[in-house]
Amino acid sequence: MSAIKRSLGISFITQYAELVIQFVGVMLLARVITSEQVGIFSVAAFLMALLHVFRDFGVARYLIQVEVLTPEKIRSAFGVTIILAWSVALILYLSSGLLADLYHEPQIRSILMVMSLSFAITPVGSLVSSIMRRNMQLKRLAMVRVSSVVCHGLVAVSMAYMDYGAMALAWANFASIASFGIVAVLLRPAGTPLTPSFRDSREILAFGSISSLGSIASVAGANAPDVIIGKAISLAATGYFSRANGLVQIFKTLVGGAFVPLVLPYFSQLRRDNKPMIEPYKLAVVHLTGFAWPFFTFMAIIALPLVRLLYGDNWDASVAVVQVLCIASLVSTLSTFAGEVMIAYGHIVLVTRLHLIIQPVRVAAILLACPFGLVAVAASTVITEAIALVLTSRALRQTNGVSLMAVLAATYKSALLTAFTVIGPVALMLLWLDKNEHEWLQVLLGSLGALAGWLVGVFVTHHPIRQHLEQAQVRFWPDAPWAKR
Repeated sequence: MSAIKRSLGISFITQYAELVIQFVGVMLLARVITSEQVGIFSVAAFLMALLHVFRDFGVARYLIQVEVLTPEKIRSAFGVTIILAWSVALILYLSSGLLADLYHEPQIRSILMVMSLSFAITPVGSLVSSIMRRNMQLKRLAMVRVSSVVCHGLVAVSMAYMDYGAMALAWANFASIASFGIVAVLLRPAGTPLTPSFRDSREILAFGSISSLGSIASVAGANAPDVIIGKAISLAATGYFSRANGLVQIFKTLVGGAFVPLVLPYFSQLRRDNKPMIEPYKLAVVHLTGFAWPFFTFMAIIALPLVRLLYGDNWDASVAVVQVLCIASLVSTLSTFAGEVMIAYGHIVLVTRLHLIIQPVRVAAILLACPFGLVAVAASTVITEAIALVLTSRALRQTNGVSLMAVLAATYKSALLTAFTVIGPVALMLLWLDKNEHEWLQVLLGSLGALAGWLVGVFVTHHPIRQHLEQAQVRFWPDAPWAKR
């Protein structure tokens, strides 16, 4: 348990460092890059995200969950990754003109050509980072990730201010991947082979073919709004939705990104050690909702001043979208870990089947909602997340014995904690008469009120997070006035 706590601590520090860097970059970029330019990049990024699944082909998951990882398996994984990455890079390069013509936007072609270069240099960094995750070498992985984010931010901001527009984001992505690979190689675990082989490629491809099918569906569903909105409404509308979704996804960087990378290696180890998983799973969901539910509810309440503070009032069209997407995120948090846990226990086929059912529903809902505007598109995600929760929970109960009702019963303290958290922000927004002035002060006071309410709620409800706060206090502030004598 102490090892997993240390791992979580390192993950949180890494996520906070990345969040601060990304926040600064986004705030600077929002003032020089227009919504249309963001929309252009988002459309191109969709194809890259879709093809990324083929490049990875489940190799990362294979390396983490395989029972025994030998040097030969690593070399074979490297060989498979190189062939796939270079093939995908070629496909992306050749399809750049077709997608540019589809959206009548020549700049998309240039962006995709840069992205094809990014694909060509990804294999080494991807391979080494997967081994680091399996071995829980999170300090090394933190240095790799932070250096990559810093590089992305520096290139994106500097090129944006030099008036490169959407191309600044494309070159920043390339620089980020290059930095990731270089630092990963320098910090790779001792004995990690970097010469490719194909001896065990059949086993890797068998696992990857199933994993990738589900991942393709998942990526397509997650990125469908950008592509569909860009064609059905406008590229500017895509920019508004993308910016709103990016703001909501901050939680994945802030907290979810610290939890989720540990789920597959942790539960894979439980399986290898033949240890029970039901209670650890419920406890993990309780911890996640203890952060996620207060966060998303707070964000929905202060969405207007938050969007204006970060991006400016020219992004007001994103405010209502942010609020509805926060509701969808409240629902999805309950099943965030389910897929990785089922994969850890060998149910990759079932997880893939779920994706193939859920994602077409997601795409259909977006298509039906587009004629009614961006808020309707956001509302469609609430419906699809509810459907996904029911189907995923049913599968988890059948495979691992964890029911949705058991999870909901375990999270009641997180619901109470959320109520404590939002008392201050709700009062602030009701009493603040002029919503168009001093956005920074509204966000600051709302954040302080939410934090105070959250801390009080953690102790009053005896939420499991309380134990970690008390241990942190003993370690870093043993002489606190309220400390037990």
